[in-house]
Amino acid sequence: MYLHDLALSSNQNHPAGIAVGLSGEIISQSEIESGFIWPALDPRSEWQPTRIIESGDYSKAKLLSQSPHFSLDAFLEKTKELDVTSKIIELINHNAFQFNSKKRFRECVEWRKRIEECCKHGKPIDILILAFCVISNPTKRIQPTDVTLAEDVSLLHLHNISSHISSFYPPGATFQVISDSTFYALPFGNTSVEAHNYLLKLRNRTFHLGIENSVKILDITDYLSNHNLYFQDRFEFWRQHFLASPVSNDLSQEEYKGWLSSMKCSLNSRRMGFSYKELMGLFGVHSNQPLAHLDDLAKVSLAEYRALKSAAADTNWENIYFPNAIRATIHTKKIPVLGLRLYPKYKLSSRLLPYHGIALVTESVKDGGERMEIVHEISVVGNPRYTKVVDTDGVIQYYEITRPLQ
Repeated sequence: MYLHDLALSSNQNHPAGIAVGLSGEIISQSEIESGFIWPALDPRSEWQPTRIIESGDYSKAKLLSQSPHFSLDAFLEKTKELDVTSKIIELINHNAFQFNSKKRFRECVEWRKRIEECCKHGKPIDILILAFCVISNPTKRIQPTDVTLAEDVSLLHLHNISSHISSFYPPGATFQVISDSTFYALPFGNTSVEAHNYLLKLRNRTFHLGIENSVKILDITDYLSNHNLYFQDRFEFWRQHFLASPVSNDLSQEEYKGWLSSMKCSLNSRRMGFSYKELMGLFGVHSNQPLAHLDDLAKVSLAEYRALKSAAADTNWENIYFPNAIRATIHTKKIPVLGLRLYPKYKLSSRLLPYHGIALVTESVKDGGERMEIVHEISVVGNPRYTKVVDTDGVIQYYEITRPLQ
């Protein structure tokens, strides 16, 4: 899919034969749900129940990070006849953790080879994934992007997968989480300060949660800076290419419009000072208010976003610095790559990445247990049905169903 982007890239060293970042979905669809009815008045100025986070709330993240779709005991019983390598493959390929093709992933010879090599030397399995960046759209998060319950649950979810592997392979797995927060500061329109601040806070959370050995937060620019001159040259080449030829025979105008809509929803529109009425018209699946400045900016930003991905792929940084890692992704791909559910409900009942919205904690209809989904904050703020939970610094951590007074 979208072979035009792939054919132009010189990176053909990935086990799948193509660069993961250039295949299939490259930007998450994050428009507000079509069924959302915008309130007549700006909900951000409306009263709603609010409470300060309590000590007991911090244990909530651990519970919410446990997938209701996976039982370790049942898995170990089902796979008891498998060798360790096959068991590791089956675990990370389980539907609770993998949303891309399980058949393609299972049959990838290179992944098996890399896992066997780690097992042979008793090393942790490296799993490489790019995720976590600053998104400054006020319909997604009212406040500037910060580390919230959504990020905690996601980091703990990755740690849980490592712990599951450790139950039968003691070295476990190490998630090499490459934050692209600073990398995409240019197209998304964020300052390097806020982008770097988010990365540092994520890293600090792994230490606070005691998972720093299984989940490592790294900065992609630390690796690409070693190829600075080449990277800059390739970036300028790709930028001009995508500005001149945004569509091709393999990327239809309709598909390009979808990418463009997602980019518009990811731009730093907070700094543009839109009124609530303008936000209503600009964002959403059926946005009907054209704004030349924002539309033009989205086109340039999408070209730069694609150029950054292509230039990074040209450096072959993944294979240079993580030669034995299993490649994971947060996007839907038709290649043998691990489509990692960043939190238990991601790409099940919840389609947004943790930094594209705010956490909403509700009770499951099936078992009464709590679950976390990510929603556009504009859909819950100011609604008395939901209680806003904030920390002592005033940072909104999540929303929950308002409980009736006793």
